[in-house]
Amino acid sequence: MSQFFSTSLSDPITTVTYNSNPDSILVAENLSKSFGATQALKKADLRCQAGEVHALLGANGAGKSTLVRLLSGVIRPDTGTILLRGQNVRFSGPKQAAVAGLATVFQELSLFPHLTVAQNILIGQEPTSRIGWIKEGKVLTRAEEILSLLGDSTIDPSAMVESLSLGQRQVVEIAKALSHQPDILLLDEATSALGPEESARLFALVRSLRDSGKGIIFISHRMEEIETVADRITILKDGETVGHLTRDQFDRSHIFRLMLGTELSRSIDVKKAEKKSSQATARPIIQVENLELKRRLHDISLEVRPGEILGLAGLEGQGQVALLHLLFGMYRRGYSGRVTVNGQIGLPRTPWHATKLGIGLIPEDRKTQGAILPLSVETNFSLASLSRLTNWFGLIRRQREQSLVRELTSGLAVKTTNPGEPVATLSGGNQQKVVIGKWLARNPSIFLFCDPTRGVDIAAKASIYDIVRRLAADGKGIIYYSTEHEELVSLCDRVLVFRDGRISGSLSGGELNHHNLLALSFGGQPKSADRSRQVAGHSPAPREEGGSEAEADQGKAE
Repeated sequence: MSQFFSTSLSDPITTVTYNSNPDSILVAENLSKSFGATQALKKADLRCQAGEVHALLGANGAGKSTLVRLLSGVIRPDTGTILLRGQNVRFSGPKQAAVAGLATVFQELSLFPHLTVAQNILIGQEPTSRIGWIKEGKVLTRAEEILSLLGDSTIDPSAMVESLSLGQRQVVEIAKALSHQPDILLLDEATSALGPEESARLFALVRSLRDSGKGIIFISHRMEEIETVADRITILKDGETVGHLTRDQFDRSHIFRLMLGTELSRSIDVKKAEKKSSQATARPIIQVENLELKRRLHDISLEVRPGEILGLAGLEGQGQVALLHLLFGMYRRGYSGRVTVNGQIGLPRTPWHATKLGIGLIPEDRKTQGAILPLSVETNFSLASLSRLTNWFGLIRRQREQSLVRELTSGLAVKTTNPGEPVATLSGGNQQKVVIGKWLARNPSIFLFCDPTRGVDIAAKASIYDIVRRLAADGKGIIYYSTEHEELVSLCDRVLVFRDGRISGSLSGGELNHHNLLALSFGGQPKSADRSRQVAGHSPAPREEGGSEAEADQGKAE
């Protein structure tokens, strides 16, 4: 039987020594929770020992988020017990749980954008003078110490949180949890917004905490992360615990069977769609020539033909997201270059203009940029196509809208009992399907995907891959940015690697592999690469290094 944990990882878990204390520091027994007629948890169990990383797995909707909220005191169980260090506990909220020694990094960020990094990290714990004045200097010093534990020197404790990238905000969220010096750290999709370097630093911290006797509960949809850090695994399905596994027991296929109740209908490593010969000679749908964006992008040239999936790779914050935002008209100034979209010359000036040209963007943060959570599923599906759903008087044709919603809900397998319910009630994977469905309804000729599988489960990932392949087979042009190398290698026809706002290389065919993506990301050279092809869409070779995407977002549309 093949081992569940890969031995080919650069830092295999078998090299780590474990705390010898066998006692469970946190025990959840027979936890049940219902929301109306929906049974979210059914007698679920979990035991986390001191000195271990315990992974919690399950498909979206399996009950992971409900269990996290129960453990952290956000909600209370209907039945069951929670034992912390052998004591029965019922927390009134996350703050009380953190004081007791259980700190949670939630999937949804809870930072105050108009406060500084230091103020967010130490909020509620600020050192004060005798008369109650907050000692700002000590707040900054303590925040710096906590950030240093994460090995992150790029975040200024005095900076406003609203000026940070999504990945940097996630680091601050983790630092805030660490400020309580917890005995148990619960990480709910904590790496979903982190780049490879940030994730590696977090894993190093997790191992250090584990070796010092802390308990870590780790939730992730990325199997390679589970393979890297987890000691034991608990699997949920439909609100029930269906497996407790040790690291040497099962392979991935068995994990998927427990999570989904069946084998995946096809391999997650999707096969690239065959391209028609006519597509190879077709006129590009989009051409970018010598595109510049102040402090962010330098001399970017590329082209995408009908049916082609062009990937964007590189460390996070190297210009990939800025390029997608620029192509979608989200910058009003500070750029130059030539862009041709469907034969029309001119860079989109606004998102509305981009939509009219036939461009659709699936953004990196579905909850704040892609969907309007309080609105219904059907309203979100219709948002990009209102002009096609309204009559001469501007009123929505309900029958046409309902027909569209039924088609999208069925075709995308969105799990909802009522399309009139808010999108906020759906799981992450189903929310992402709604965001994608909004653009399927609009039917643009160019789809810009910005890390679309971040924070979704295995089955939802497979569905998104299938959507991308079908769009390519229909002749759409796809530009696909992902932080997962496996995804880019298996899905894309070509991949452009970004470094410091420039394209450091283009990979395709046999050269498109994990090693070469990593090498180009760090400024190295790919193996067995023809240097004459180290260009992006036949653009000139990379020049001197430029700015960073982490700099201030001047010129971006409000």
